[in-house]
Amino acid sequence: MNAPAPVLWHLKVSHYNEKARWALDYKRVPHVRRAAVAGRHQATARKLTGGRTLPVLVLDGEPIGDSTRIIEALERRYPEPPLYPADPDERRRALEIEDFFDEQLGPHIRLLVIHHMLPDGNLLLGAFVSDLKGVRRLVARAAFPRLRPRLAADFGIDDRSVALAFEKLSAAGERFRAELQPSGYLVADTFTVADLTLAALLAPAVAPEQFPYPQPQRGHPRLAPLRDAIAGSGLLDWTRQIYTRHRSPSAAITG
Repeated sequence: MNAPAPVLWHLKVSHYNEKARWALDYKRVPHVRRAAVAGRHQATARKLTGGRTLPVLVLDGEPIGDSTRIIEALERRYPEPPLYPADPDERRRALEIEDFFDEQLGPHIRLLVIHHMLPDGNLLLGAFVSDLKGVRRLVARAAFPRLRPRLAADFGIDDRSVALAFEKLSAAGERFRAELQPSGYLVADTFTVADLTLAALLAPAVAPEQFPYPQPQRGHPRLAPLRDAIAGSGLLDWTRQIYTRHRSPSAAITG
């Protein structure tokens, strides 16, 4: 009897969720996608894993939370094409780089993206709840001025946290330049989980053409200061190149 297809519970806009989607698509794993609504996703996550965050991948009947753990499970279950280097030292380095950017960049780039979008309700709603249409969208837009302070508080957005986030982005750029190989990749001469992680985490700010869901922030003037900071580190062009070379079309089962 054939095993059921993996099911990915995800948020369309989230960079950590993009990590998991990209790994599934890169490995050409047929899977079902279940998109949660931002703000309601915590209840879904609790039912699946007892945690609070997505993505969650149900693989062979087992729910797996956290993008790093999902990629680890996919490497075991679907080893080709690999995201982990075969050489033990290179694999260790790739995983260290993945962990560094997950912890030291991911939360801060999310804060910066939301901070720059927050003054524009249409922009933020278009990015974070793109499926909201018609009357529901109008109601959300009308309520947004009242929700804006709550969102800022929920994400801890203030002058101090924004300044810290820019410092973290600068430090990430320094780590990127230190790790970058002549090949254009972060480890040896091939695409690995290290490259996937860094590019995916920057995706909401860079908004590459290959990102699989609506990106109304692409080229938007409100994000220009953030894009300029990313460009100054060399990461803007690099992220776009990695997406162009390696962001495979969706392997999700439709219909």
